[in-house]
Amino acid sequence: MIHGISPLESRGLSQSASNGKVDQVEQSARLEELLRASQEFESYFLSYLMKVMRETVPKGALTANRMGDMFNSFYDEEIGKRAAQAGGIGFSAYVLDTVARNEDLTRPPTSDPPSMKS
Repeated sequence: MIHGISPLESRGLSQSASNGKVDQVEQSARLEELLRASQEFESYFLSYLMKVMRETVPKGALTANRMGDMFNSFYDEEIGKRAAQAGGIGFSAYVLDTVARNEDLTRPPTSDPPSMKS
C-alpha cells in the first residue's frame, strides 16, 4: 500500500491517468482535424469569391479562351488556399469558435449548475 492506497485503487488511478492522456490526444487530433477542415472550407469560399468577382470583369485578349479560363480557375484556387493559410478573412476562426461553443452546449454538465441566491 502506498500512503493508504490499496494496489487495486492505485491501478485504477493509473488507468484513469492514461485515459486522460488518451482523451487529450484525441481532443488535439480532433482540433487539428477541425482546423484543417475549417481552413479548407475558407479556401473554397475564397476561391469561389475570386471566381465570381472575376466574372464581373471584361475578358482580355489573352484570357478569352478555354486555356485562359483554366488558368484563372487554378489561379483562383491557389489564391484561396494561400489566403486561408495566412489567416484569410477570419471565417476559419469563426467556424472553430462556433463548433467549440456548440460542443460545450451539447456536453453534459460535470457538476450541478450554480444555484441562484435571492
